[in-house]
Amino acid sequence: MENKRVLVVGAGSYSEKDPSIKGIGTCLVERFAKERNLSILFTYYQSQEGAEKLAKNIKSEHPSFEIDCLRFNSLNYELDWKSLESKLAKFGTPDVFVYNAGLRVYKKSLTEEEKEATMKVNYSCPVFLIEKIGEKVYQKELKGKIILTSSVLAGKHHPFLEDYCLSKGLLERYVQEKKEYWKSRGIEIRIVSPNLTRTPMIEEQIDFYEEEIKQGKRPKIVSPEEIAEEITSLCLNKC
Repeated sequence: MENKRVLVVGAGSYSEKDPSIKGIGTCLVERFAKERNLSILFTYYQSQEGAEKLAKNIKSEHPSFEIDCLRFNSLNYELDWKSLESKLAKFGTPDVFVYNAGLRVYKKSLTEEEKEATMKVNYSCPVFLIEKIGEKVYQKELKGKIILTSSVLAGKHHPFLEDYCLSKGLLERYVQEKKEYWKSRGIEIRIVSPNLTRTPMIEEQIDFYEEEIKQGKRPKIVSPEEIAEEITSLCLNKC
């Protein structure tokens, strides 16, 4: 991948209890940084400290590597798009766009506000960004890649994640229905649905998941590095 620009939405998370446990987005940025002639712009929401740590570590290991980050709130995606678009004007139109942000609320009964937030982060925001960024890629006549992550496989057996699975299921349907449209515009759109992944997001439920694994209800927990490698492979392929 030469002279390519990559945008990753949703990176910079580390476990507060065990810093060796990272989010998929964090591992993905680290993996991309191993490639030559590549520039990365990634976004974070709550994890500013983690995002700055990630960027600093990469610059330390690869001094000439171009990397930048900014805060982006998927709940306020229409408003925050203005700052992201402004950043992209300087960074350049991304050849690769990865949407890795997600919201899970572990409760038996979600409030209407929580349901709305789940749908915004997991479905409305990524679709909005696909439309906006996809159009920019098309206008620049680039051969683009759009990769979305959807942990619906990890959540489908959990008793309190119906709304999460619904929102991610809608995103998967969008990809299936629109992939030919985007292909006609020079953009390949894919969705990666990893099974249970050891990230900061599942720490509070890890005992529950490990018990299910012992009972044979789930396959083993995979590492975020494995998922990052899979996504990178999709992005590097013919790009």
